[in-house]
Amino acid sequence: MSEALSGLASHLSVAALVAALALAGAGVAILLIRGDAPSRLAARLCMFAALTLLLVGHGFAPYEPHDLSDVEPARRLAVYVASFLWWIGLGRCLTGLAAVFVIFERKPRESRLFRQLIGVVVYLCVGFAILGQLFRIPVGAVFATSGAVAIILGLALQSTLSDVFSGVAMSLGRSYAIGDWITLEGGVEGRVIETNWQNVHLLTAAHDVAIIPNSVVAKTRIVNQSWPEPSRAAKAAARLRPTMAPAEIVAIARDALESCNLILHDPAPLVAVKALSATAIELELTGRAPDRAQLDAARNEMFDRLYRHAAAAGLRFAPEAGDGAPPPEADVATDAAARLAQSLPLFASLADGDRAALAAKMRRRDYEPGEVVIGAGAVADALCVVLSGALALTQKHGEREHELARLGAGDYFGEGGLLLGEPARGVIRAITRVVVYEIGAQDLAPILRERPELSRALGAALALHRTLEQNDEKAAAPGRAANSARRFADRIRRIFALDLNETD
Repeated sequence: MSEALSGLASHLSVAALVAALALAGAGVAILLIRGDAPSRLAARLCMFAALTLLLVGHGFAPYEPHDLSDVEPARRLAVYVASFLWWIGLGRCLTGLAAVFVIFERKPRESRLFRQLIGVVVYLCVGFAILGQLFRIPVGAVFATSGAVAIILGLALQSTLSDVFSGVAMSLGRSYAIGDWITLEGGVEGRVIETNWQNVHLLTAAHDVAIIPNSVVAKTRIVNQSWPEPSRAAKAAARLRPTMAPAEIVAIARDALESCNLILHDPAPLVAVKALSATAIELELTGRAPDRAQLDAARNEMFDRLYRHAAAAGLRFAPEAGDGAPPPEADVATDAAARLAQSLPLFASLADGDRAALAAKMRRRDYEPGEVVIGAGAVADALCVVLSGALALTQKHGEREHELARLGAGDYFGEGGLLLGEPARGVIRAITRVVVYEIGAQDLAPILRERPELSRALGAALALHRTLEQNDEKAAAPGRAANSARRFADRIRRIFALDLNETD
């Protein structure tokens, strides 16, 4: 033993230098490969092996107990430092093994709580080993004392410990993960943004943060809305006047759903007739939003599309049962083109006579499912307004065709070719049977000259369609989109010799 200590003390400067270099190298390696747990573990094992070989090569085994009562202070300090570094290195290797085990088991969403608990247990064991092996303190007495202290602390921290162990249990049970949308019994719901030793943090739909203790979450009923799949059912109910056969009304509602952009189309959305009477037909529309965060927006779009398709088809909404006599009927144009001209926001600023004159000049076009309305590279010679049905705007990337957006009743397209002479970059194809009304340049030009403000709406439509075709999220930012709309509006005014002083 004395020879080993003498050897270690004689090479104390060399040992300290090598140990310092080893620790520095380990720190640099960890910083360089911070995101790769297996590589971090390999670096730790290499540094630990080098330190072990260094100490054993000098005749000193740090894992064996040593009696240092008769050793000089300098040598005793050398033994303490070397043994302490060795045991800490062992602890880091064990915690690295735990981290790699989680990754190898394909549990990337495992909470940090579980890994932190393993680290606490490992370093607690290392601390007891250092006390017993290095300082020769009776570990049994330490355990007995720590047990009494643990009982006192446990009684004082009962609530906190309940939260901690509840968090451990939920982490192991994997009831939810970061990013999941959950609903707790009592009506609290939100997206999980953080879990720690004591609380679960939920971001609610109102963008408030609800902080709930782990013990409360563990005792309540949890509904995970993001597992096993994140899509959620979006339902919309409507009452229409039965002026058509139910099958025709269902077909119109189904076209409205097919034209939605914010719901999934596989599986296909559903339309069900819930009730039929002399005054109303009640429909229930069901689609699936991609996730809980888009559920409200998807439901709003379903109502909007149903309203537009119903208005274009001449359908009227029925009052709720018990609301008394229905209000008097407003004058509704019976001609489809006239209904379209009246309901289209683009022509809202026109007088009734102008809308009627425009409707008389519209040309009707019918398309079957799968038929191409405008092909890639084609230059449209008319502004196309959708009366009924659903269309898809697609673009080819490589060998695959990607759907960018869907169009339905009240949407219009072809303004780029008609107004600017630009070829279409994507393909517009009918999904269902589609009825489109076309407005030629010779019919639109007089209206633009009389109503220059229409150039703003057409410029905004051009900017939106261009953004969809480019599939560019940056171009969709509000500021850039507004600039693009103004640019297109100015080009339209110059082409049609409109008043350029008309402000946006």
